[in-house]
Amino acid sequence: MRKNRDNFLNDKQKALICSILMLFVVFFAHSQALSARYLEYIERYKAIALEHQRDYGVPAAITLAQGLLESNAGQSYLARRGNNHFGIKCYSWKGPVVEYDDTLKHNCYRNYGCPEDSFLDHAKFLKGKRYSSLYDLDVSDYQGWAIGLRACGYAEDPDYARKLISIIEQYELNLLAPSIADEPLADAGSVPPPPKRKGKAEKAQVPPPPPRHERHVAEVPEPSRAQIDQRVARNRPVRDRSRAGGNTSTTASADND
Repeated sequence: MRKNRDNFLNDKQKALICSILMLFVVFFAHSQALSARYLEYIERYKAIALEHQRDYGVPAAITLAQGLLESNAGQSYLARRGNNHFGIKCYSWKGPVVEYDDTLKHNCYRNYGCPEDSFLDHAKFLKGKRYSSLYDLDVSDYQGWAIGLRACGYAEDPDYARKLISIIEQYELNLLAPSIADEPLADAGSVPPPPKRKGKAEKAQVPPPPPRHERHVAEVPEPSRAQIDQRVARNRPVRDRSRAGGNTSTTASADND
């Protein structure tokens, strides 16, 4: 009985170990399938791609996928020779150019001072009238954007849309989102004032006194002559009242002494 139980536990342990090994193999194979050069390219340019998504409405996933595909992650001749990461041709370009014989009828391409200039020109290039219909799509609709770019004539490769979608899904570019640090700061004028502290009763607001010239003064009637005489008599000293014929008891007592 005990022997069978030990064998059962061993079988469970073996199954668990096999499962772990299989997960490790799958993870390792997936990590090997992702190009380190592609991952480095994404890490380097994802911030500017998200910035252009915010400012120009071009999905960051589309920008990075096109950059990876057109420039072979920055290793193509146009990228190394002219910092051209999107294969944009000269057209009405007034700046420096780079010549490249790609067996197509267009062999004049734009030459940029740095890769960031190429990304900026790409965002502005897609604001042209030819691509205006793309902005009816949501920035999260990377499949619609990929198909639309091919339909609008961005590339001559008939498989161009599928390649973009494959890169986006393989490297999960559609999951890119700006960090809090990349968000624009709120306008100082739009920040609401801090809330008032609670728990303390607010003091009653007493209105200020009216100006002196507006204060009400009670009117006192003027006393008559008889009232004045009464007040004077009431306040007169006792000695004076005695001389006037009043009570003489006090003076008499003094004389008797």
